Amino acid sequence: MLTLPGKWIGDPWFYVDGDTVHCYFLTASDTNPPSTRHTNWEIGHAVSGDLSTWTDRGIVLRPGPRDWDGHHLATGSVLRFQGRFWMAYTGHPRGEDPTIQRVGLAVSDDLHAWEKFGDKPVTEVDERYYERATSGQRPFMHWRDPALFRHGDHVYHVVCARCRQGEAAGRGSVGVARTADMAHWEVLPPFALEPFAEELECPSILTLNQKWFLVFSTHRHLIAPSQREAGPEASLRSGTYSMVSDSPLGPYRFCGMIERTSAPVYAGQIVVWKGRPYLLGTRTDRRDTISDPLPVTADAHGIVAATGD
Repeated sequence: MLTLPGKWIGDPWFYVDGDTVHCYFLTASDTNPPSTRHTNWEIGHAVSGDLSTWTDRGIVLRPGPRDWDGHHLATGSVLRFQGRFWMAYTGHPRGEDPTIQRVGLAVSDDLHAWEKFGDKPVTEVDERYYERATSGQRPFMHWRDPALFRHGDHVYHVVCARCRQGEAAGRGSVGVARTADMAHWEVLPPFALEPFAEELECPSILTLNQKWFLVFSTHRHLIAPSQREAGPEASLRSGTYSMVSDSPLGPYRFCGMIERTSAPVYAGQIVVWKGRPYLLGTRTDRRDTISDPLPVTADAHGIVAATGD
């Protein structure tokens, strides 16, 4: 379990490098009240050799000095490409509406020292495909939590976004972009997936057992009413869910909640460690804690925690 005295901890993301697991996570001083910690996030770093015991390595990225990411940072991911490590992250601007969300990059040669890449974001909302002014319950832009993955000759990212079509309560989707060189990005239409909620936060794409999975989190009150009426109560908590596909580019079919417990993790990520997949995330009952690893299994029916209460 990862905790830091005097610090709030938010969404985590992970990179496995040999025998070391690197955890990057949102963090802010707990002198900021809970209601404002989200607008004070920086990106912290910790390392582990077992997914449970962590050594803090301090802050790796802070807001600024550019205006576009000068207010606060938010969730991202790490990928190795062309011999270097790349971190995609969310930037919130200084000097304009700080709820605006754009995606930027940082680069590293050792996973410890990171340098922001370029002086501009690499992607932002493309109104041909995605809502800019949301029609949902939370009235701000949704273009955040970039998760990188490789497919063919390109690197893709998915982000929490809202498509322009369909019932407002089910427009939560993944915003998609791709690049061949990390510098020049093309925003693409969203992947086809079953409508489920207003927001699919912290999305990630991974392959397990010859299937592709979209892993995401959402809050119960953001789940579409039609889904709440159709699903069993235990499957509709705030927490981490999965969808499954035969291709990383979709279409994705809804599976259900990964961890069916009384206090499931949020912003959950699947980490493959020593050949086995595990779920880690922030605990919904203690948002200043990253959970211990929970073994999961994966098949055509989705990803499910191997244990639960």
